[in-house]
Amino acid sequence: MDRHPAPRRARHTSRIAAVAAALTLAAAGCGSHTTNNNPGTSSGGQIKIGVALTYNNTAFWAAYINYEKQYADQDKVQLIGPLLAQADASLQNQQIEELVNQGAQAIIVNPETATSLGPAINYANAHHVQLVSVDTIVGVGHVYMVVRASNTLYGQDACAYITSKVQSGYVLDLEGDLASSNGGDRSTAFESCVAQNAPGVKLLKEPTNWTEATAVSDAQNAVNAYGSQLKAIYAQWSSPDTGIIPLLQSKGYGKVGAANHVILISDDGVPFEMCDIQKGTLDAAQSQPANLYAQYALQYAIDAAKGVTHKEGDPGGGAPTLQNVTYNGDTNLADPIVAPFVTATQQTINVAKPVDSLPNTLTTTPVTDSTLWGNVYGAAHGGVCASS
Repeated sequence: MDRHPAPRRARHTSRIAAVAAALTLAAAGCGSHTTNNNPGTSSGGQIKIGVALTYNNTAFWAAYINYEKQYADQDKVQLIGPLLAQADASLQNQQIEELVNQGAQAIIVNPETATSLGPAINYANAHHVQLVSVDTIVGVGHVYMVVRASNTLYGQDACAYITSKVQSGYVLDLEGDLASSNGGDRSTAFESCVAQNAPGVKLLKEPTNWTEATAVSDAQNAVNAYGSQLKAIYAQWSSPDTGIIPLLQSKGYGKVGAANHVILISDDGVPFEMCDIQKGTLDAAQSQPANLYAQYALQYAIDAAKGVTHKEGDPGGGAPTLQNVTYNGDTNLADPIVAPFVTATQQTINVAKPVDSLPNTLTTTPVTDSTLWGNVYGAAHGGVCASS
């Protein structure tokens, strides 16, 4: 799969589905939704856009859905859906056929897997309807656009932060699913970047397949084996934080800024990561931007409905330029969004040897930035710590 399990605090059950419809996102949290200078101009009419997602019962997807509704209202677009597949790839293919039959002129989809949409793509193409894939690369046919954060940049950003502070000792990489494009891209970029920018570091690579218990166990084994020689942990998603932070605290390694602190970085941008950064128990988090996903997925869907043509090298919406991405032998055009890398205060970090021609400078986003989707969601639910 190309996603990882929905992050949440281990001690809380998911309450998001019950409040998703009631979530109101502050205007400041929506970012600047301007369509004159970005792909996909305002429709000016009732274009029908279908939406087929996996879930709505996590903070991320609840936030995404509400951003999408707000942008659709601004662009005077009629949304059909979202239809929810709940991890059933066959059902998702059927739902996309339903959306085509209901008159959708383009469809936004978060695929169950990178290779599960073959029947739906064939059906939609036969009816001259194109798909925009969100958060997942596609390797089973042609889609109009892939809207997905640059996971290669995720890995480099984590490396940049760690290698700016660590040049020796051990660093643990809790890899996601290496068979997925998200986990594979993060791991490849992080490990290559560390090797080039901190050759004195001994990198510990532990594949977790997005399993929280495995990640926490791997972290505990590394702490027990290497003690103070373990300098940093990169968790490629946020859920393991709930076990790793107490572990580090119990060993006296938990407080950011302390001499014996073990650096901890994770990926997602969920409210509890914002809370932990504020409390000084998490160094940084890559914020997978729900607002930008919603904004640009909708804009490209409008373009697809209008017959607008994009090509590699054109200006992107969330990325400097559009790029072709290949997975499983299929190549599709993508807007690899530059996601915010969140730290306690804004920092500028140089990367002496970037990977894959990525930028050699990282400017972080302070956790106090009210437009970060995790902060917006938290503000609507009593604060980032209360909503976790």
